[in-house]
Amino acid sequence: MPATRNRTQTIPTPCNLHERLELANLLYREFQNRCFWHSPRDLVITEDLIPFVVKGLRTYGGHRGFKLAGKLQSSGRSAAKPFSGRR
Repeated sequence: MPATRNRTQTIPTPCNLHERLELANLLYREFQNRCFWHSPRDLVITEDLIPFVVKGLRTYGGHRGFKLAGKLQSSGRSAAKPFSGRR
């Protein structure tokens, strides 16, 4: 029996804004019927729309969409400071 490849792992994590926008547009097109049925098919994803794509993938994209949203969100953004317990 041939081993199946995990398609989520084959998508590299984007390193810069251009790659992030490319990935966001790719994921928007791939998940359009499942996550973004209410939006125009020809919508061009800009930097301002990346959180919209992340939210749609996390909400309606299933396990794969959730994992891919993490790749899309984690790149290019500074990580939130962990809670230190002090105020």
